[in-house]
Amino acid sequence: MSELEKFKESVKRMVDEKRPLLVEIARYLYENPELGSEEYKAFERLTKVLEEHGFNVERGVYGMPTAFVASFKGKGKGPRVAVLAEYDALPGVGHGCGHDLIAASAVGAGIAASRVMKELSGEVLVVGTPAEEGHGPSAGAKVIMADHGFFDDVDGVVMLHPANSWGVGGQSLGIHQLEMVFKGQTSHAAASPDRGRNALNAATLCYMATHMLRQEARRDANLVIHGIITEGGLASNIIPDRAVCQFGVRSSDEKYLVEMVDKVGRCAEGAAHALGVEVEVTKRKLYSSNKLNIPMIKALWQNYKDLGAPVKDWQESTKAIPMASTDFGDVSQKTPVAGSYIGIAPEGTPGHSRQLADASMTKEGLDAMVVGAKALGMTLVELLARPETLKEAREYFNSH
Repeated sequence: MSELEKFKESVKRMVDEKRPLLVEIARYLYENPELGSEEYKAFERLTKVLEEHGFNVERGVYGMPTAFVASFKGKGKGPRVAVLAEYDALPGVGHGCGHDLIAASAVGAGIAASRVMKELSGEVLVVGTPAEEGHGPSAGAKVIMADHGFFDDVDGVVMLHPANSWGVGGQSLGIHQLEMVFKGQTSHAAASPDRGRNALNAATLCYMATHMLRQEARRDANLVIHGIITEGGLASNIIPDRAVCQFGVRSSDEKYLVEMVDKVGRCAEGAAHALGVEVEVTKRKLYSSNKLNIPMIKALWQNYKDLGAPVKDWQESTKAIPMASTDFGDVSQKTPVAGSYIGIAPEGTPGHSRQLADASMTKEGLDAMVVGAKALGMTLVELLARPETLKEAREYFNSH
């Protein structure tokens, strides 16, 4: 048995030993769901456990009260590798995105990897990233960390996400948000409509013009445009002088995404000009698309395979149509990453649902979390024990 294989066996034994603790963590988060930027119970539980296991924990990083960086150093200087924890819940459905299992798996992977660090050079990090669902002042914490340069000094990052099936290396969509505020003139809708300037008509025209953009969309860029009219008037007998549209624009191609955001903005400007009203367009980038890193993906995928997990072929996963957005994409734009999915629920179970939340507490869900913690921990030690993997990952990152 090679030295690396011994390290991986140690990781597997440690995760099995810590299974009761990991299950307790997952259940505690499930029973105490907290919205993003408000995950105080989860934050205290996770940081306390990591400190008890020898990690140095820095709390409240980058001005985010529920963010943390827990570090465990090896025998000497070397690469820094990280596993990410999410722990915010959704309004009304609790942990309908399975973040209770994400947090537990990250803690398990970090603790298991730390047990062999006396024989490895480098550093293992467990990074607490709040508000992935976009709620509160810490919304998209990974973006905030990335913008502050935190991931510039991390050599490789892994994490998992609960789902309906197993896979490594799925893509995600970058997303920008637009708000259009149309301002016109009120007037009596029957007696003097000619004296009004209808902001709602402009908003409606903007909505339809944006809809028409879909026909011309690049199919390889996975464009998604979705929007609503949030304000449209106060009474049916008054010409509305204010109407508001909100749109989300997503794509897997970062440059094309910016181009389409500009086009959606021009739909608002054109509609306002046509109807003789004013419009104020506010654009805000939320999350970047995911930058795939094949060497990282193959390493993580092989560890899942070695554990007997029913993961799809990594090439199938990397070519699948991306369906959602996450702040993990911003991490991938800064350093080599590999994300994975663990199957905890039957095919067809909707994400962001009570059903998925409940699935996280089933034997199948908890077993999947344990397998995921092992695969993540095995990958962390492999990245430190085999510097050539990180070198290949960095070369791939720089060339793509």
